[in-house]
Amino acid sequence: MISKVLVVGNGAREHAIVKKLAQEEVEITSVMAKLNPGIAKLSKRVELMDINDPAIYTQFKDHDLAFIGPEAPLAVGISDTLTELGVTVAAPTKALARLEWSKAYAREVLDRNGIKGNPAFKICKTEDHVRAFLDEYPDVAVKPDILTGGKGVKISGQHLTDRKETEAYAHKLIKKDGLVVLEDKLIGKEFTLQAFVDGTRLHFMPLVRDFKRAYDNDEGPNTGSMGSFSCANHDMSDLPKATISKAKRTMQATIDTVRKEVGPYKGPIYGGFMATEDDTYLIEYNCRLGDPEAINVLSLLETPLTDVGYGMANCRLPKISFSKKATVCVYLVPEGYPVAPVKDQPIYVADGVQSELYYASVYDDVGIIKTTGSRAVALLAKGESVTEAREKVYSDIDKITGRLHFRTDIAKGIP
Repeated sequence: MISKVLVVGNGAREHAIVKKLAQEEVEITSVMAKLNPGIAKLSKRVELMDINDPAIYTQFKDHDLAFIGPEAPLAVGISDTLTELGVTVAAPTKALARLEWSKAYAREVLDRNGIKGNPAFKICKTEDHVRAFLDEYPDVAVKPDILTGGKGVKISGQHLTDRKETEAYAHKLIKKDGLVVLEDKLIGKEFTLQAFVDGTRLHFMPLVRDFKRAYDNDEGPNTGSMGSFSCANHDMSDLPKATISKAKRTMQATIDTVRKEVGPYKGPIYGGFMATEDDTYLIEYNCRLGDPEAINVLSLLETPLTDVGYGMANCRLPKISFSKKATVCVYLVPEGYPVAPVKDQPIYVADGVQSELYYASVYDDVGIIKTTGSRAVALLAKGESVTEAREKVYSDIDKITGRLHFRTDIAKGIP
């Protein structure tokens, strides 16, 4: 029987994980780099430390199950460390998490195994490589090969105004990291496909679409995400079933391949996809739940999360179900985010908030919640339709006050 569960991370994604675990009869230990008041309130034990330091995890060897939320601990092998200590871990090893922490590796896995989903791309190690690819594909996405907290990718026409800027950024990354990944710029409809994986089988979660640009009408710089929604039927009304099937086949083929080449992938996986006029393409893999997508899907999960986590880790997923509700999540962020966010500003939550509230990057200053400069608070509501969920969540926005900004058009026009 699972009685002690460890959760690594201190963002809204981890708050969503802890909130779901708190519905079960387990003791929660939360390991955080910064104190998230929402997580702390639901945890029996809280430890503040460097979550990327393997040496500090020996004190948790008596725990039955562990969830790792952020990407950085996965990339340094915290999953491996906990497994060696005898803890059951619902997250992939460092070698398998390479699908996220190396963009070049992910593209190569698909390419050398004939898995559909790659756009035209080139792993560039010299300036000549960059020039040759730009000669053929003038509009590109420029991707670092390392983790950058979601802020390293730059796209022609959005972040890079001309070829000179594109070349300069690509050359900078080659000098720093040894290589850069250039990809043909895709135009279409993005969607997020997540799955629980037990080494062989994938149980797909409800589809989610998020909104990455800072301002209404998809204007402004990219962010971690300003909000997201999912539909009551767990699909997307503007995506053909064939498109979704293609994305699922890409993910299944990837898991099958890495099982043979590296070992069984055990944990959640996130596929960011783009449906264009001609095909369905993989944008990237994350070897964890998304943020805010975790908030959407975990709020709908009817199966105990400990059963899901234990099932992934032990290669036998249980029967998993999600309630047939629509969800809408809206982020409130500091004024000026993400370019010049105000910091250390108080946030006040009035009585009467009906939506589910999740704290992200905030801290508690003697009982007052304050901003850090990154995303601050997420609100989520459920309904029989996206429209109903949207009305509910936006009716609560004015109950959260402070020097905050939010988009007013999350899921606007979606039935």
